[in-house]
Amino acid sequence: MRWRLKLASVIAAVVVIASCGSSSKTASRSSTTASTSTSSSSESTTTAAAASSGATLATATNSTIGQQILVDSSGRTVYLFMPDGSSKTTTVPAAIKANWPPVKSTATPTVGAGLDQSKIAADVQADGSDQVAYGGHLLYTFAGDKAAGDAKGQGLGGVWYVLSPAGTKIG
Repeated sequence: MRWRLKLASVIAAVVVIASCGSSSKTASRSSTTASTSTSSSSESTTTAAAASSGATLATATNSTIGQQILVDSSGRTVYLFMPDGSSKTTTVPAAIKANWPPVKSTATPTVGAGLDQSKIAADVQADGSDQVAYGGHLLYTFAGDKAAGDAKGQGLGGVWYVLSPAGTKIG
């Protein structure tokens, strides 16, 4: 068991080091396999595989939403912005961008167990950063979500929604 923990630590370190020098703007199409250990918070059960494997996205069963949703590597709920549609560039108005930060990637984004690696991408934005997309939707977090498992942005303004593991809008 100790050697697995050491191996996971070495792999995580390699991913971090590799991401520092990466200039790739395209997503890898290879599958990533991750272990599925879980941890709980008052709002959700989050797959710890994302943090331990360096995956960009994972799934969590959210008790507020009542089903599995997408979360980032910190276990924070991610959202789509309906006006973006399938656009590869954000259409979030400047006045609200501080409340809806994009999920960014400095390396090829990856997914945890239960997600489809072929659905994740990093789309280059006007500022040159790579914004993570899943299922053709650019992803954002919500400043009002203070802890992993919060989903306070769900349905806000009729344009912000969490995503299912299939990459579709929930709500």
